[in-house]
Amino acid sequence: MVLPIPLAKKAGNISPLTLCTRIGTSVQLLDPATLQTADVATDMYWRTPFRPLADVQELTEFIVLDIESLGKQSGRNFLAEATVARASDMGSNDTTYYCRTHLGGILHVGDSAMGYLLANTNFNNPLFDVLESSNKHAQSIPDVMLVKKHYTRSKKAKSKRNWRLKRMNQEQSEMLPRKQDQEKMERDFEMFLQDVEEDSELRQGMALYKAQQEEKRRREADAMDTESEMDPEEDDGGLEIPMEQLLDDFEDMNMEG
Repeated sequence: MVLPIPLAKKAGNISPLTLCTRIGTSVQLLDPATLQTADVATDMYWRTPFRPLADVQELTEFIVLDIESLGKQSGRNFLAEATVARASDMGSNDTTYYCRTHLGGILHVGDSAMGYLLANTNFNNPLFDVLESSNKHAQSIPDVMLVKKHYTRSKKAKSKRNWRLKRMNQEQSEMLPRKQDQEKMERDFEMFLQDVEEDSELRQGMALYKAQQEEKRRREADAMDTESEMDPEEDDGGLEIPMEQLLDDFEDMNMEG
């Protein structure tokens, strides 16, 4: 997110360039370079609205080449300095980027992380242009802003989930979305489910149910597919949600997960 500079000052004098961590009754922001947080209330937002600088479709995979803790913690965030390279550049050039990140508690050398490449990128965003032309803020714009750790998931990761999230069925009278719109909706929902797996705080306000039938089918499939168990790509980084966090599904509500 790029905030208007006056709004950033009102929101606790946070950096105008931040990550949006959650949207609810307020927009929750995080400066990954300092771990400072701020909430932009609804009325404050509508007086000075702003749009995302980039979205999930523009996330880039980076490989962590070096990371060093700076000894600062705020909640689950740990401040660290990291040297990263684009995964697509590995083996073809030696371009690296330096950044500060809030992911110091979970990133290690060799890990992958998803983030935004800001260096030499044209965002066509007036608020970002203001930052680049500002004597005060231009030098604080990082080359890269890491967002989250990237977990390698197997092709069977979706079918192996031990949990399900219920969704209300759509009314039959509703018009069916176009094929490309349906595919986008499914991709977006899968990304949301991955966020649920990775973010324990996000799960706190959600009702997740044990996928009993899905688990049974998974065990049967795994017993018939021993070769896949030996495939290193089958390791999903320990993302299985603990069973004690899941609810028993006592009734069939004809909902899909």
